[in-house]
Amino acid sequence: MTPARGQAIDRRGFTLLEVLLASAILGFSLLAVLGFHAQAARSNLHARKITACSSLAQTRMEQLLSLAWTETNQPVDLQDLGGDPTSPSSPWSLLPHPSTGAWPVNAVGNTDPTYGASEYWVFWAVESMDDPPTWIRIRVRCAWYDARFDTWRGTTISTFRFRDT
Repeated sequence: MTPARGQAIDRRGFTLLEVLLASAILGFSLLAVLGFHAQAARSNLHARKITACSSLAQTRMEQLLSLAWTETNQPVDLQDLGGDPTSPSSPWSLLPHPSTGAWPVNAVGNTDPTYGASEYWVFWAVESMDDPPTWIRIRVRCAWYDARFDTWRGTTISTFRFRDT
């Protein structure tokens, strides 16, 4: 039976044009979501590296602050401290000499490849702030190379400490 003139036609499906248009809208939406996901993954990686670097710098700062700092105890030349600075019982055993440059470590703070590649560099500077030396400034820097932007990134922690008497 054919519908009379002026009557609405009962349509029970979608036309090919409607299906193609809906598919195109869905495809563009998925591309936008994937772009946001990729950006979120990059931001997550950057945040993880900043967190690891901050933790490594804070650990090194705590090690430096726990040492006895007297007028004769200067970190500039570890051999002047007496004893063997490489001995495990020495308070300096975990601290490579600052003048040797950066110390490459992995995210858990050591060079053991079991825990991952050494991708962070930790270094520090200690300076007397007055004369006679009664207090010092300690700065610890942790950095990593960001190949995506061909630049170094990192964090620096700084503090002041009075010398022990």
